[in-house]
Amino acid sequence: MLQSFAMMNRRQILAVLNRLLAIQCRSLPQYLQQARPWTCRDDEPVLASLDNIVADQRAMAQRISDAIGQLDGRPTVGSFPSDFTDVNDLAMHALLPRLIAAQRQDIATLEQCSDELITVGELHELAEEALGAAKGYLEILEQHVRP
Repeated sequence: MLQSFAMMNRRQILAVLNRLLAIQCRSLPQYLQQARPWTCRDDEPVLASLDNIVADQRAMAQRISDAIGQLDGRPTVGSFPSDFTDVNDLAMHALLPRLIAAQRQDIATLEQCSDELITVGELHELAEEALGAAKGYLEILEQHVRP
């Protein structure tokens, strides 16, 4: 893996990979796994979707961490954004617009990371896979707000 770095150096690649990793580990769905919102029985489908998103993100995070390790780098995820605490008292139906907005922001960042890794074959593919998954998560979340 990672035969040539082309136009990027190792430090730049690691920085992009750590941004990818942070998106997987510090997303709003990941936060909500730890700080569960108020829910009712009608919210069970949304919660199931969030659980699936979190599981997928954790699997992707492991793959990104492995890539960082192959470059002798150190995985760094940082902390959750401080504005996530604003959602602690919200019910699930009130959280959905916030989840969708956060997912759109994650997609924008993933697109940027993918573009930056375009010259690094296998890592670009990994970033594209994370991006595709994030777009799928957005579709899932949007389905929960449709009547």
